[in-house]
Amino acid sequence: MQRTSVFLFIANTLNRRSTLTLITTAAAWLWIALVASNAVAQPAADMEGVQAASKAFYAALAVLDNGEAMEKVWAHTPYVTYVGPRAKSIIVGWDAQKQYWVETNKLFSQRNATLSDQHIHVNGNLAWEMGQETGETKMKDGGTLKIDFIVTNVYEKIDGRWLIVSHHVQPKPQ
Repeated sequence: MQRTSVFLFIANTLNRRSTLTLITTAAAWLWIALVASNAVAQPAADMEGVQAASKAFYAALAVLDNGEAMEKVWAHTPYVTYVGPRAKSIIVGWDAQKQYWVETNKLFSQRNATLSDQHIHVNGNLAWEMGQETGETKMKDGGTLKIDFIVTNVYEKIDGRWLIVSHHVQPKPQ
């Protein structure tokens, strides 16, 4: 009798352990599935946010004001960078960036650029975009310049908003 009782005790214990293991494993897989589904949804929302920030930047580029349009799309941080098509150096920091737009916008009577062949990658609170800028500018002195550049834009999500933190263009190789 005693052996049978020990055997039943061991069998019941193993069944409880197996059941507990099964429940724990199922819960772990459910948690992983929920995290993974959230990870997929998060970048989709961020991708849309970066695309909206990109559209806002190119819309602001056409505005020839005292820099207020650009003020809405750029991060106001000391580490933002800008290298334009005629740049001889890197503009670093929002204060220098703001001054750049105030001075540069005075040179143009019209500036239109569009982005094509857009490639965006989001990684956490940072995203980068590469593509081709095309368009035309009209200078106040009467000259025109063709826009035909390769561009890299970097965005940062700050307080829930995607803002541009770096813009670099270079002429497309001919």
